Amino acid sequence: MAHFKLAVVIAVITAVLMSCSRRPDHYNLVLITVDTLRPDHLGFGGCPRETSPTIDRLAAEGMVFPNHYSQAGWTLPAVATILTGRYPKDHGATDFHWSLDGGLPTLASILRRNGYTTLGYVSHLMLTPTYGFGEGFSRFDYTVLNVGHPHDVATARELTDLAIEGVRGAGKPYFLWVHYFDPHFEYLSHPAFASFGNSDIDRYDGEIAHTDFHIARLLKNLPDKAHTIIVFTSDHGEEFGEHGGQFHETLYEEVMRAPLVIQAPFLEPGVDRSVTEEIDLLPTMLALLKIAPPEGLPGRDILHEPATGKPVFFERDRPTPWRQRGVLHGNLKLCVVEVADSAEIPPSSRGNYKPVQNVFPGIYLYDLAQDPEETRNLYDPSDPRAKELLDLVTAHFSTRRYAETEVQPSEELLKKLRSLGYLR
Repeated sequence: MAHFKLAVVIAVITAVLMSCSRRPDHYNLVLITVDTLRPDHLGFGGCPRETSPTIDRLAAEGMVFPNHYSQAGWTLPAVATILTGRYPKDHGATDFHWSLDGGLPTLASILRRNGYTTLGYVSHLMLTPTYGFGEGFSRFDYTVLNVGHPHDVATARELTDLAIEGVRGAGKPYFLWVHYFDPHFEYLSHPAFASFGNSDIDRYDGEIAHTDFHIARLLKNLPDKAHTIIVFTSDHGEEFGEHGGQFHETLYEEVMRAPLVIQAPFLEPGVDRSVTEEIDLLPTMLALLKIAPPEGLPGRDILHEPATGKPVFFERDRPTPWRQRGVLHGNLKLCVVEVADSAEIPPSSRGNYKPVQNVFPGIYLYDLAQDPEETRNLYDPSDPRAKELLDLVTAHFSTRRYAETEVQPSEELLKKLRSLGYLR
């Protein structure tokens, strides 16, 4: 009998210790990314239209970061930065002919090694295994791309159905990533939101509202919601003529700003106005789960580490032939636009660029405090502030740390890229 009682006591103590030891990784993680989503077209970001009641509720219950920046301004390198915590120059997925460095740990691979069931559901033709995005996932599903051409069909409903079905049978803890495409051009009309109007910007808002409706369905059907952390963001914003162009071809604020909301059962709602960037997301999400990040990450845990005021760097090699590099330091933002060295572009891609309306070579300096719409270029080579920022850009981009992995896009992929306006 004594041995039995001792065994019971040991079992109870073991259960308690296991419960305590499991607490850090007990929380599930849901990462929702929405393509081409400007924060100022969401209700909590100041939009007067009812575009985002679901996302607004999430924001009211979580931490909001209104000064969040994309690292690249377009999908492939931006999402790769979210998942690796690395600058594009260091993860390699910088254009259609380069994939993610397969040697880098990703959010999915880190969580899978820590006992998570990892599920990915994406609706963008570049977020596929071709570019390295399937690594680390127990299940990675991009079959929604078969629904139809992205210019002709909306996929939020089908994508949400797949994600709900997939996560329903997931083990605990689970990591779920869902990437919605619908706000991306071409902006489709949705009868439920036809009252917004029929201009490009009206239909864009309708696409956001349509996506928000299906995000509500996803959140409603998440298992074990009481122990689930939700991170909501986008890869980049969108242009509607603010600087003479459309889509997302530049480093202007309308492209580089992105929404960010983090909601967790143990996290008090609030607003953090410090500057955050995509390199911060991986260390922050891992910290929420009490998992150590890989060594050498350039970002910070934005929930627990104070803002340092360090420079924010931007980079993009799309659209070719332009190479755009930039830095934000304090209120000053400097961007350098140059013609790229064609020798660095694979021959199959050199002649595929399309003309753009608002990308011109030069150096641009803006004071965002005095000129938030970036209308007055203050660059003067004799200005010590300009020299300091230019030196920061030169030093930052003088090195890169990835293994180049060239992708040979299929003719079918090239055809889709051309039809989406990425190539000529």
